[in-house]
Amino acid sequence: MALVCLSDSCADNADCVQLTDREFSVCKVICDSAGPVSFGKLKEATGLHQEIVSRILHRLMIHGLVEKTDGKYNCECSQ
Repeated sequence: MALVCLSDSCADNADCVQLTDREFSVCKVICDSAGPVSFGKLKEATGLHQEIVSRILHRLMIHGLVEKTDGKYNCECSQ
């Protein structure tokens, strides 16, 4: 499990989201990228099945960690 901060100051855990290792790996690929990342690239980089990647992306978007624009994913969080 990993905590990902939603703001620059993560003084208390209220501004953080707890992620599983697989969720964190998807988030990390997106946030470490120089630009938007495609779904295919996420599947390839993480080695996860497409259904799992899809569910993870949905959860990351709900929590405001990732945004989908023009079919690609961008990081919206501080790590």
